[in-house]
Amino acid sequence: MRVSGFIFLTILFLILSSIDMQVNLFLIDFFIVSNFTYLFLCYLCFVNPQKINSLFAAYIGFFIDLHQNVFFGLHATLFTLTVLLINYNYFRLRMFSTFQITIAFSFFTAFFVGFKSILLTTMNFQYLLVFLSFFSAFVSYLVIPSLGKLLTNKIKL
Repeated sequence: MRVSGFIFLTILFLILSSIDMQVNLFLIDFFIVSNFTYLFLCYLCFVNPQKINSLFAAYIGFFIDLHQNVFFGLHATLFTLTVLLINYNYFRLRMFSTFQITIAFSFFTAFFVGFKSILLTTMNFQYLLVFLSFFSAFVSYLVIPSLGKLLTNKIKL
């Protein structure tokens, strides 16, 4: 990946993280957590597994940790594990239909939300939050591939 694409993706992930924070302020009353950043990373890793590796996921995760002011390494660890899981099962995931891939990435997002909730708010963990975030991720991932194709064509990823 070229340096310009690397910088563009870093800025894009920070913008998506800001959008997530603003949307989550509104949706937390409805027990829904938005994860456009995580879904976009899953999409990029699924489309280009050679260019989006675990080192890139850790790099983006550390920036998001700094941006969202959570403890250092939370997003980096979860992003790295997700990218390793997607890269390891890349050929199995390629056999799935778009609907099945959307369900798989929605389950990844539900795990991400649940694990993050357990680590950040141990005394206030809510199963409803994880359950409704699965459906939010399902609907969000229907939009993410079209957005991803538009943005990756700009930087020739």
